[in-house]
Amino acid sequence: MYKHILLPISNPKNAEYTLKAALRLLDNKGTLILLGVLLARESYPDRNKNYLDKVNLIMRLMKLAQRFNVEAVPEITEASSVYDAIVQQIAKHDADLTVLGYSLRSTLHKIRHGDIIYPIMKNAKCDVILSNLKYDSAFERILVPSAGYKHSITALKIAATLAAPTQGQITLLHIAEANESEVLDDLKRLASANERVSVEVRSGPVAEQIIAIAKDYDALVMGASERPRSASVVFGTAVDKVIESAQSNVLVVRA
Repeated sequence: MYKHILLPISNPKNAEYTLKAALRLLDNKGTLILLGVLLARESYPDRNKNYLDKVNLIMRLMKLAQRFNVEAVPEITEASSVYDAIVQQIAKHDADLTVLGYSLRSTLHKIRHGDIIYPIMKNAKCDVILSNLKYDSAFERILVPSAGYKHSITALKIAATLAAPTQGQITLLHIAEANESEVLDDLKRLASANERVSVEVRSGPVAEQIIAIAKDYDALVMGASERPRSASVVFGTAVDKVIESAQSNVLVVRA
């Protein structure tokens, strides 16, 4: 599906899960770039430890990729910020997808020190997926919350690619409001193209409904921004609540 996937390495706890998901999205002749970033402001001994940790993690992931007959390209680069490094590597490798691991740091830490996730999701010159993968998954049952807009199309394509090896089932979920017949018609058209896709409609608070229903699925794929009234990526509302609280694997797609 993607020819050049950039995978910045940050969280060793879910790095292997994220890698396996990225490999499913990689074209048969595609390239996977494993990126480790050293910050220029770091000093020894922290800098040396950080370098060794990233090298060891990248080597481990390269061995895993080789088991799937994928040649991974290691990149360890120094930059003034992780954001700058990712943007530079997207351009260098002509990446058409970047997969970001969800930060486990507290909201207070992000406010004080900044967070690269949201700027990359908003500004990257390629598709972006934010992954919060809690466990290994065969992607046999995938939930795709949708309001019927453009990010739902990409989210459904991602879900279908992930589910293809196991012929997994996909549910397009819509949390209904009044007078939404056009939205439902859009979702039915999306679902009609794949016999393994169904549509489910619920009502109630959006985030709470998604979190409750996601318990019955092993993965949740959702668009970063559903509503056309927002020109930027929408976080801090339903999407953020779902990322923080859902018990299943979560992938947030921005295309």
